[in-house]
Amino acid sequence: MTQNNFWEDGWTPGAISSLVWKTYLITGANSGTGYEASKILLSKGARVVMLNRNPEKSEAAIDNLKEELGENIDLHFVKIDLGSLESMRNAVEEV
Repeated sequence: MTQNNFWEDGWTPGAISSLVWKTYLITGANSGTGYEASKILLSKGARVVMLNRNPEKSEAAIDNLKEELGENIDLHFVKIDLGSLESMRNAVEEV
Protein backbone atom coordinates (compact mmCIF):
# COMPACT_ATOMS: atom_id res chain seq x y z
CA MET A 1 0.00 0.00 0.00
CA THR A 2 1.40 3.40 -0.97
CA GLN A 3 1.00 6.26 1.46
CA ASN A 4 0.30 9.67 -0.04
CA ASN A 5 2.18 12.27 2.03
CA PHE A 6 1.01 15.86 1.74
CA TRP A 7 4.63 17.02 2.03
CA GLU A 8 7.13 14.89 0.21
CA ASP A 9 9.81 15.35 2.88
CA GLY A 10 7.42 15.42 5.85
CA TRP A 11 6.09 18.41 7.74
CA THR A 12 8.35 21.26 8.85
CA PRO A 13 7.62 24.71 10.32
CA GLY A 14 8.55 26.11 6.92
CA ALA A 15 5.19 24.81 5.67
CA ILE A 16 3.45 27.50 7.76
CA SER A 17 2.81 30.79 6.00
CA SER A 18 2.36 34.14 7.73
CA LEU A 19 0.27 34.10 10.91
CA VAL A 20 0.03 37.87 11.26
CA TRP A 21 -3.39 38.81 12.73
CA LYS A 22 -3.79 35.32 14.27
CA THR A 23 -3.88 34.76 18.04
CA TYR A 24 -3.04 31.47 19.76
CA LEU A 25 -3.68 30.53 23.39
CA ILE A 26 -1.22 27.90 24.61
CA THR A 27 -1.28 26.17 27.99
CA GLY A 28 2.02 24.97 29.40
CA ALA A 29 3.90 27.33 27.11
CA ASN A 30 6.83 27.96 29.43
CA SER A 31 8.60 24.67 28.59
CA GLY A 32 8.55 21.59 26.38
CA THR A 33 6.25 21.34 23.39
CA GLY A 34 4.20 24.37 24.46
CA TYR A 35 7.35 26.50 24.44
CA GLU A 36 8.45 25.14 21.06
CA ALA A 37 4.98 25.68 19.56
CA SER A 38 5.02 29.25 20.88
CA LYS A 39 8.42 29.85 19.29
CA ILE A 40 7.25 28.57 15.88
CA LEU A 41 4.00 30.57 15.95
CA LEU A 42 5.76 33.74 17.08
CA SER A 43 8.39 33.34 14.35
CA LYS A 44 5.54 33.43 11.82
CA GLY A 45 4.13 36.70 13.21
CA ALA A 46 1.35 35.33 15.43
CA ARG A 47 0.23 36.76 18.76
CA VAL A 48 0.69 34.16 21.51
CA VAL A 49 -0.96 34.18 24.92
CA MET A 50 0.83 31.87 27.35
CA LEU A 51 -1.55 30.34 29.88
CA ASN A 52 0.67 29.03 32.68
CA ARG A 53 0.54 28.47 36.41
CA ASN A 54 3.97 29.80 37.38
CA PRO A 55 4.63 33.52 36.73
CA GLU A 56 8.38 33.25 37.36
CA LYS A 57 8.85 30.41 34.85
CA SER A 58 6.63 32.25 32.39
CA GLU A 59 8.69 35.45 32.67
CA ALA A 60 11.88 33.42 32.10
CA ALA A 61 10.32 31.81 29.01
CA ILE A 62 9.22 35.23 27.71
CA ASP A 63 12.74 36.60 28.23
CA ASN A 64 14.22 33.62 26.36
CA LEU A 65 11.78 33.95 23.46
CA LYS A 66 12.45 37.69 23.17
CA GLU A 67 16.18 37.00 23.18
CA GLU A 68 15.77 34.38 20.43
CA LEU A 69 13.15 36.13 18.27
CA GLY A 70 13.48 39.82 19.11
CA GLU A 71 11.84 42.28 21.47
CA ASN A 72 8.94 43.02 19.11
CA ILE A 73 7.22 39.63 19.33
CA ASP A 74 3.56 39.78 20.36
CA LEU A 75 3.68 37.60 23.48
CA HIS A 76 1.52 37.81 26.60
CA PHE A 77 1.11 35.87 29.83
CA VAL A 78 -2.07 35.01 31.72
CA LYS A 79 -1.88 33.06 34.96
CA ILE A 80 -4.04 29.94 35.10
CA ASP A 81 -4.22 26.83 37.25
CA LEU A 82 -6.17 24.20 35.31
CA GLY A 83 -6.98 22.44 38.59
CA SER A 84 -9.02 25.42 39.79
CA LEU A 85 -12.32 26.50 38.24
CA GLU A 86 -11.94 29.93 39.83
CA SER A 87 -8.51 30.33 38.24
CA MET A 88 -9.91 29.28 34.86
CA ARG A 89 -12.77 31.78 35.16
CA ASN A 90 -10.32 34.55 36.04
CA ALA A 91 -8.10 33.65 33.08
CA VAL A 92 -11.07 33.67 30.71
CA GLU A 93 -12.01 37.13 31.96
CA GLU A 94 -8.46 38.37 31.44
CA VAL A 95 -8.21 36.91 27.94
